[in-house]
Amino acid sequence: MADSMDFNGAETQDAAFDLIPANTLVKVTLSIRPGGTGPEGWLSQSRTSSALYLNTEAVVLEGPHARRRIYTRIGFKGKSVNERGEDTYANRGRALIRGILESARGIKASDQSEVARTARMIRSLGDLNGLDFVAKVGVEKDRNNPDDAGRNVIKAAIGPEHAQYAAVMGAAPSAGKAVSAPPQTPPAQ
Repeated sequence: MADSMDFNGAETQDAAFDLIPANTLVKVTLSIRPGGTGPEGWLSQSRTSSALYLNTEAVVLEGPHARRRIYTRIGFKGKSVNERGEDTYANRGRALIRGILESARGIKASDQSEVARTARMIRSLGDLNGLDFVAKVGVEKDRNNPDDAGRNVIKAAIGPEHAQYAAVMGAAPSAGKAVSAPPQTPPAQ
């Protein structure tokens, strides 16, 4: 090589592992990492219980955290039910999926019109793959390790009723795209 390469201006590796601050709003694209279980193979089975979840990766699209990845498990079926017979793990997962659909499709949570109701429907869990939405970032720590710095997770999906939604999302999505795409199938494993 005739010229030397100068890496003095590169970021330190420490910066690459800094957490995105909790409650930061970012625009992300969601990808599901198929686990081969459940309807069409989109779900993953817990290694320690009968719980099922969507194993997701969200890539930040813009801003100072662009290209960062956030890994989140979205509950589909819990290992148990509470005293009222409710699967709280699955209920939290369903609420997050509803929020993702509302954010991606520009639907307010309070909107009960036929268009909004249709926008909250999918034909397959694979329809979530590739959706862009506004995510509120959280930090999850290992309960068994008090020294754990934590990892970023999607705390919530933010819809158009939020004051910063339009600024983060950019062009408003159309609710008319609710179920226009054919269901996606997971890649062969």
